[in-house]
Amino acid sequence: MNLHAVRDGAKEDVLCQRPPFLSQENDMISRRSALIVFAGAALSGGVYAQDQVTDGRSPGSLAFKITPLPVKSNADDLALMASYGEGDDETKFAIELKSESHGMFRHVTGGPRPTHFLSELGKALEASDLRLSDAKQDTLAFDIAFLGPPTIRSSGGGFGGGPGDWYTTKIFLGQDQAEVYFNFNLVSGEAEFSIKDESYGNDVLSELSKVIW
Repeated sequence: MNLHAVRDGAKEDVLCQRPPFLSQENDMISRRSALIVFAGAALSGGVYAQDQVTDGRSPGSLAFKITPLPVKSNADDLALMASYGEGDDETKFAIELKSESHGMFRHVTGGPRPTHFLSELGKALEASDLRLSDAKQDTLAFDIAFLGPPTIRSSGGGFGGGPGDWYTTKIFLGQDQAEVYFNFNLVSGEAEFSIKDESYGNDVLSELSKVIW
């Protein structure tokens, strides 16, 4: 993944935990992304451009924390515990990346109802209907596309401008393939869902509520 020099011990530990599909030695993402990014560079003059931010503004997003989880089934997977809020209002859910193109959300039991999280997510995604799904599932599969090599976060809230620690991805949910950006930083433990288009807001919220309940 065009991994740059390790700046400190904490970052070195994180790099060692990355699964093969995020590693420099066995990285299909980099090969595919290089074609996309450099083809775009030929047209736009920039090599770390991302379609998530096209006009300099920061899109609606909801930030949360991530921490690595031990993987029981396949050592090549990347499993993350996501958390939003504090104390009695903390919402948790797990994110598992199986490959460069597939992943899964997993329900985490024992926490409070995620009312505040889903409400704030609906606002960020500009959902017009905050009704949640009646389905309650332990897992929710999704497709994922990595949008380029890891990059930096700009002062305006978007991404691009050079190599960094932020992975920018797009997730596709449900039969209608509702789209939402999922950006994450394994070094800082930060992540976010960001709006792709307001027309997807209702479907994204409904799909995620199947496992975040």
